[in-house]
Amino acid sequence: MRKLSICLSLVVLCAVSVKADTLKTADIFAVLAGSTVTNAAYPTMITGDLGVYPGAAVTGFPPGSVSGTIYTAPNAVVGQAKIDLTSAFTTEGGLGSTGAYPAGDLTGLTLGPGIYTVGAATLNLAVDGTLTLTDHGVANSVFVFQMPKTLITGTGSKVDVSGLSPSDSLFWVVGSSATLGVNSAFAGNILALTSISFDPGATDLCGRALAENGAVSFAGQDPTSGIQNQVSIGCVGTPGEGGGGFNGSGGGTPTPEPGSMLLMATFLMALGPIVRKKLW
Repeated sequence: MRKLSICLSLVVLCAVSVKADTLKTADIFAVLAGSTVTNAAYPTMITGDLGVYPGAAVTGFPPGSVSGTIYTAPNAVVGQAKIDLTSAFTTEGGLGSTGAYPAGDLTGLTLGPGIYTVGAATLNLAVDGTLTLTDHGVANSVFVFQMPKTLITGTGSKVDVSGLSPSDSLFWVVGSSATLGVNSAFAGNILALTSISFDPGATDLCGRALAENGAVSFAGQDPTSGIQNQVSIGCVGTPGEGGGGFNGSGGGTPTPEPGSMLLMATFLMALGPIVRKKLW
């Protein structure tokens, strides 16, 4: 029993102050697709890298712009990124749910950290509707929305992330396709099994659009508002977050930080005489 208690203590110490990079090499990609990335004849702005694998078709850049590098198959960088995306999709999608919204409507909710299962709906966010997320001042908080079917947002809808921190994680795991409606102000990492579509003026200014098998498409500028499609991993113009694009602890495998390792070493040094005296 005493040995078991010691082992459990070590496990607790290993878990103190941890952070895992869930997306691994995929985290440099603001946009990643399986088949194609297409952009209408508008200056869509991508802040980060853009990749396609195993496909190789990228159209509409220019007039669209990419701040980083465009990778297409065959290429080892984007090939590995797709492997890591698949791993992240499986990991985040496999986390145990802490809350469920089977009707699929998130409009008007204020949610704290958690793993939420969201059912299919005509609109997961209603026209001009807002979903508000807050970490209640706790850094490294995790938000995962598991959506077995689709993600669809209405015109003018918004995900308010002003209450989140730079180290927080925000993932949308979509079992089919995601469609962001006209002028939607979205946030977080979309991991879709099939495709992701940005209607005119739809943006994700703090996250990524990552589609495993299908296309990522941008319809361009909304003629009424004049807003262009944008995706940025640098959290452009969004209060409350840093530049990580919400790729924080997620559901990845935690690794001890230096402070935790030092604490563990100190604990083991102090434990040594006790172990020798009392256990053996």
